[in-house]
Amino acid sequence: MVATVTVIFSLIFTLIILLLVAGRYHRSVVAMLGALLVIAFGGIYNVFFPSDALTCIIDNADTILLVIGSMILCEALGRSGLFQFIGLSMVSNTVVLSAFLNNITAMLIIGALTLSLERKLELDLSELIVYEAIFTNVGGLMLMISSIPNLIVAGEYKIGFSRFATICIPFVLLLMVASLYPVLKKFKSIQLFREGLELDPWSVVKDKRIFYRASLIFIIVMILFILHDLFPQIQLGLIAMAGAVAMLILSGEDPESIFSDIDWGTIFFLVSFFVIIGAMNDPQVGVLTSFANSLSNVFVAVPGLAYFLNLWVSGVASAFIDNIPITITLIPIVNSLSQSLGLNREILAWSMVFGANLGGNFTPIGSPSIIIAVGMLKKKGINISFHEWIKKYGILPCIHLLLATLYTILLVVI
Repeated sequence: MVATVTVIFSLIFTLIILLLVAGRYHRSVVAMLGALLVIAFGGIYNVFFPSDALTCIIDNADTILLVIGSMILCEALGRSGLFQFIGLSMVSNTVVLSAFLNNITAMLIIGALTLSLERKLELDLSELIVYEAIFTNVGGLMLMISSIPNLIVAGEYKIGFSRFATICIPFVLLLMVASLYPVLKKFKSIQLFREGLELDPWSVVKDKRIFYRASLIFIIVMILFILHDLFPQIQLGLIAMAGAVAMLILSGEDPESIFSDIDWGTIFFLVSFFVIIGAMNDPQVGVLTSFANSLSNVFVAVPGLAYFLNLWVSGVASAFIDNIPITITLIPIVNSLSQSLGLNREILAWSMVFGANLGGNFTPIGSPSIIIAVGMLKKKGINISFHEWIKKYGILPCIHLLLATLYTILLVVI
């Protein structure tokens, strides 16, 4: 009976992964289908019920609220002109360094600003847009709120804002230093600025009163995230939602308009995939437990190799599959490996974060920021094939993952 259940749920999980890889249907629809299947078959075999699915959602409520709150907050802040102001200010200093803004919103802003700058300078900055997308993913490592995998891992392992920044900022700086030489070498012949070029950051601010309100709310939220390490009883999700509500009240924007631009598909995907992984990790189902036990047997002689396998598996998988399901799937496996092999759970979590954020740069479909950049180039009449992307830009993610391996070794040693 147990073997039959494990086989059936393994087939369901395999189907969901294949559908995600194929990309024919929206990922939220695929995840909802998967959640429906595990509840249906769980009920048939009396191993997983709707109440269990609700428990999975409740157990991850803080992470879900953190993601929703961050999305609403960033959308409202973006409408105030804050992100555009920051982006344009950085472009005013140096276009290349604008690549280090660390979220997808920044990629949209900086990409649009680069296209505008391209027209003013009468230069072809197509490759710069590509590197901006790559460095957006690198910057996605910097802070806990910089990417959804970061939020998921921080919520699961109770990693505070300060702790996350302490570990990741030095690593991001290392990646930046290692990556700047090949990038600057490509652009050394381009005169990025010409005399008389005007880039006024205040031109994107429609209402300075709302801009100052947004800036104040943003600063307060960042401070509360940092103070969370001292007061862990205040949930991160609650802080994010409080910032979101404050912006909804004080931004002067119609809440319905803000809600309409939130990526609810990602929320539905996240909630549904938590249910799927909860079912796969259920003791009576045993799919992920069996897989983790198999890995434990492989690494029993040299347990430390699990740190690096975790990093490279999450990295390579994220090149083809969204890094959100990769992260959610690996968490129970990481927990099991940590317990059975006596490994440091937090270091396993860091290796997973490194791989999930950096692996998307391997392919033109590996991350939303890369897809945005490819779409911008397509509008210009420039099509980059899968093979061409790997040939031209695949070296950087290889360097990044190798450096992540070395950095993980350093974390193990210290």
